[in-house]
Amino acid sequence: MRALAALWKKEWLALARDVHGLAVLFLMPAAFIVVMSLALSDAFKGDAAHQTEFAVMAPGDGALARRFARSLAGDGFRAAPAPPDEASAREGARRGKPALVLIVPRDFGRSLDAPPGRPRPVPKLRLLADPALPPTQLVAFQQRVLGAALGLRVAALARRAGIAAGQGAFDLKQAATLSVETVGGSGRPSSVQQNVPAWLIFGMFFVAMPISSLFIVERREGTLARLVSQQVPFSMLLLGKIGPFFAVNLVQAVLMLAAGKTLVPLFGGETLELPVRWELLAAVIACTSLAAIGWGLLVAVCARTFEQATVIGGVGNILAAAIGGIMVPRFVMPEAMQRLAGVSPMAWALDGFHAVILRQGGAADVALPCLKLLALAAALVAAALWVHRRRRVLTSEQ
Repeated sequence: MRALAALWKKEWLALARDVHGLAVLFLMPAAFIVVMSLALSDAFKGDAAHQTEFAVMAPGDGALARRFARSLAGDGFRAAPAPPDEASAREGARRGKPALVLIVPRDFGRSLDAPPGRPRPVPKLRLLADPALPPTQLVAFQQRVLGAALGLRVAALARRAGIAAGQGAFDLKQAATLSVETVGGSGRPSSVQQNVPAWLIFGMFFVAMPISSLFIVERREGTLARLVSQQVPFSMLLLGKIGPFFAVNLVQAVLMLAAGKTLVPLFGGETLELPVRWELLAAVIACTSLAAIGWGLLVAVCARTFEQATVIGGVGNILAAAIGGIMVPRFVMPEAMQRLAGVSPMAWALDGFHAVILRQGGAADVALPCLKLLALAAALVAAALWVHRRRRVLTSEQ
């Protein structure tokens, strides 16, 4: 135990001299958290955060156009002044200003008053749409148009039957209200719920860089050779690096969560709501830290130069982040990419964080991600020991 404590002290002294490496670990994820949470705040809110403009053109019947506009407005759609003619409407829709233009035919009002028993031509409404409009918004607006047309038809039939009703009596939006509750929290993460744990995980895995840098320096300066000559097992040397860097990752996690809680809302973003089960969050952080340190130890043993460590550790982290839903959220990926994301350890860690922060889950919800991360950590440390022994054998044979 005294030998392990001495190794930990050595690592702390080395870390204290590596100011730039520590700055990368703390400042890089904090900057990503603030910038990405603010930049993507509206994108994570869905269509409700975007007011799509539409206009209604009803030649010769301004009252009908206004009734249509009142029925269609709301839920992310905002009425805009109607273009003067169809050519202007087409040009506006092509540029997205307004994104939608509904053209009502001249005989639409007469077709509404047709008796219900007689055959009548179905009025042909036309909708000019911005080509860049998301398909979900286009389909939603189509359904609103059909609902508004049905409401106008029912109101006309009621007037013909002599039923007295107010102007908005048959507005389908006023028929009922519907509230939706997603059990266990929101269905999708908000911008801050996605970016705080995502970039925290990315920053924790970047611990591979200072670990490998210190390892290479110790190898070049002969520190490792002197320790081995004093009968210190190589496994003990690796354990000596786990403790200090585990503490660094814990401090890193606390600061990044604090950034989501205080720094992001300071710049106008959302506030990160921390979970009630702190022990589960701590378990996910600890397991993620061990997996990240295991990756750092393997990179440190495999790399002989700083350039090799940068390529292996840096490129490996970026690929794992790109695949695992760190840089691009998994819910916007195609199905094949979502399946591929399951091989990334960063995706496992993100699943654990979302189970606690987003879904307010229990121990059973974080058990599988934590076990996968712990198994990975053990496998990476074992691989680092195997690589070291293999090199010693090859060196002795030569």
